[in-house]
Amino acid sequence: LLVEGTKKFLIDVSFKADFVSLLSFLRELEFQENVILLDDMNLKLPFQDSNKSDINITQEILEVKFAMTIYGKI
Repeated sequence: LLVEGTKKFLIDVSFKADFVSLLSFLRELEFQENVILLDDMNLKLPFQDSNKSDINITQEILEVKFAMTIYGKI
């Protein structure tokens, strides 16, 4: 993917977000001009109340970690 005028950037990403915001972020990455590859994605629900029988994952806060490789022009 490296051609003249492009650079490769490696970024380790970690943040906290609800599922809907995470999905929105990933969709935005799809429409960028640069080629963006995600690797080793890890999603973690840090606290789960065992008393809750109807957990709504869309409202829970997730811990998100992944590696991102970006090929693009400066």
